[in-house]
Amino acid sequence: MNDRSAFTQGPGPSETPTSGISKGLLGRLRHLLYAGAVSLALMFFLFLAPIDQFSWLFQSKLANHSPSGEIVFIGVPGDMEDPALDHRRIELAETLRELDRQGVGKIYIDLVLDRASTSESDQQLAEAIADLGPRAAIVDHIERSPTAGERTRRTIDAIAGNSDRVVTRRATNWLGLVWTNEYGHTVGGRRYPSLAASLAGIDDARPGEFQIDYTIPSDEFASVELAAFARGDSDLNLAGRTVIIGEGESVADAQIKVPGNYGVPPSFVSIYAAETLRAGRTGFVGGLRALTIFAFLLGAMIIAVRKRKRRQLGYAALVLCLPTALYFGSHIGVRMELSYCFALIVGYGLFRSRAQLKDRLALVDNETGLPRLRALEVSALKNNLTHGHIVVARIHGYEHVLKTLAREDRSQYILKLVDRLRASDSELAIFYEGHHLGWHTKEDDTEALADHLEGLRAIFAAPISVAGSSVDVGISFGVARLDGDPSTRLAAALAAAEESSEALNPIKIAETGSHFDQLWDISLRARIDEAMEAGEIYCVYQPKIDTVHNTMTGVEALVRWHDPARGFIPPMHFIAQCEKAGRMEHLTRYVLQSACSAARLMHFRGRTVSMSVNMSATLLGDMRIVGIVRNALQASGFDPRFLILEVTETSRIGDLATASTILNELKALGVRISMDDFGTGAANYETFFELPFDELKIDRLFVSNLAKSQKAKAIASSVVAMGKEARITVVAEGAEDTETLKILNEIGCHYVQGYVLSRPISLTNLLKFNVSGKDDALEA
Repeated sequence: MNDRSAFTQGPGPSETPTSGISKGLLGRLRHLLYAGAVSLALMFFLFLAPIDQFSWLFQSKLANHSPSGEIVFIGVPGDMEDPALDHRRIELAETLRELDRQGVGKIYIDLVLDRASTSESDQQLAEAIADLGPRAAIVDHIERSPTAGERTRRTIDAIAGNSDRVVTRRATNWLGLVWTNEYGHTVGGRRYPSLAASLAGIDDARPGEFQIDYTIPSDEFASVELAAFARGDSDLNLAGRTVIIGEGESVADAQIKVPGNYGVPPSFVSIYAAETLRAGRTGFVGGLRALTIFAFLLGAMIIAVRKRKRRQLGYAALVLCLPTALYFGSHIGVRMELSYCFALIVGYGLFRSRAQLKDRLALVDNETGLPRLRALEVSALKNNLTHGHIVVARIHGYEHVLKTLAREDRSQYILKLVDRLRASDSELAIFYEGHHLGWHTKEDDTEALADHLEGLRAIFAAPISVAGSSVDVGISFGVARLDGDPSTRLAAALAAAEESSEALNPIKIAETGSHFDQLWDISLRARIDEAMEAGEIYCVYQPKIDTVHNTMTGVEALVRWHDPARGFIPPMHFIAQCEKAGRMEHLTRYVLQSACSAARLMHFRGRTVSMSVNMSATLLGDMRIVGIVRNALQASGFDPRFLILEVTETSRIGDLATASTILNELKALGVRISMDDFGTGAANYETFFELPFDELKIDRLFVSNLAKSQKAKAIASSVVAMGKEARITVVAEGAEDTETLKILNEIGCHYVQGYVLSRPISLTNLLKFNVSGKDDALEA
């Protein structure tokens, strides 16, 4: 690591922090997006149209409205259109004359007389219609046939004369219902008003359609059968009213369905439509608009409400909004397509349930069936635990158990340990992960708890019998009082367990206060993966400058972590915790892949520079690091000649011979090896001599003191001279002022990193970086 912000500061001015949106919120919004896409697909294919129609049937029964009373229906026999029955046309003519005598306002003949009968009957009917003048309107029918398609049936001109014509469409959907009506129809190239629009006083045959409101009970319409009217049995006052003459209820094959009544004359659909227009109850909210509004409300609630219980109440409220909207819509005359809103909330619920199931499964150990330590944190937060202690038991020698016992025997071993821990409380909930067992105890007295744990240690003195063998058990405990954030106290208990020892300190009591508030918790194994996937862990890049030619020759990738809950995590802290959690290989793989991909992009943009990546010396004890580097190079397509691996913390190299073999294997891939922080700790001449380094980096301790200390200058000068003699590149890190740059040039060290040249910057700013404009880079 060669920038001091890696240890002491947050992000530099040019580093771009990750958004503060939590992973849970992102997951909920992602599931909302998925559910919305599914709902749109269902809408495109009209899969839920039947559900909407059934909801409209329901909506039609939620309110009752009264008709205007301006329209009267007279039902005639079904054989009225038959030309062979000339007496029917004579009856119709007499009815029209009687209506004229009663002073009706307008008469619509909703019958199609498209064939001539006897000349006498047709003439009488034509004269009766003509006598009515503009008060008579002939209704033509557009009918749909399964074989012939749509066709228009028209009353012959010999009967209709010069009377006005209107048109009605006789067609229903698969339920036998009609939900919309047109304002007009085009027949023979001419535009005619629809029967419904004309009944409502709209005769301009405008384009478009409107919804039909069925909240009027059909039995409230004024109607009478022709026979009763002819006998004078009707007491209806027809003066000034509009009359429709059409097929009556007794005609079974002519009947049509309306909500709440499954046998009404076809003319009733037009009457309903006319009453809808008269009352102005034609409002309609389509599926796309309803879905958009509902998705917006759901998304806003998800973003605004962070507490789970309140969010669940919000879900319930939104679901209740849908039937409530249907109810009020029926009263104000607005029909709605809400099935896709239901689909959205159901789909969202299914996606959330699936994710929660996966989370629950992830919180359970597959081999033992025990909940993981992460589940202890979740349980503590969910139950708002603020009293008692968190206890973490550390199983000593567990690595040896893993190597010697079969998988099923390891599970038996752990479960027998759990049984012993439950010696005094058979219902104790115990959580397991790795070589740790944890639980919450309500005991508030720390000393009493310590005595209890001493008793448990005595129980563990006896070996455990597994697979016919006796296995010794070593156990120690870490304890943390629950006096703050449960996740922080779990971390404190874990850290205390790691510091405990069987011989000297078998029960370690964690400190309280801010020190342990900074400890990363045991869920780091899961969090590190989640953070990388969410982009919370990312790389920034610090240029390496050739001060003689004033060019950028390379960059170093530096890892950063911005956690939504904890903010920026100091690299030294979380890297150390990654090593403890065994996630160093995974982090190195991630950084290598990111850095190599970034360098490949720079080469593509014409910036042929080297890419340096830090590699912990703890990885030099296992040949797997060679495979990690090889895979990263292959996956990114980056030229290995431009990759430099900086070995950090060389004091932690356990075996120089093994490390040398691994480094030579890495060099065989084509990469170069750099020794970081030379001159401090164990980054000394012996390590330099034994291992095949291609580059030395003078530690910032000496570089930062060049202008103040002759001793520092002498050490740096000797390192530069040694590098030249050994034909090894020497890089100075930590240069922070122009005086230091001047001294480095004087002693012959021309490759420099430091704030005076550039802070660590994002890849976007790195692609724009110009050495001559380095001051601008600092502001980027």
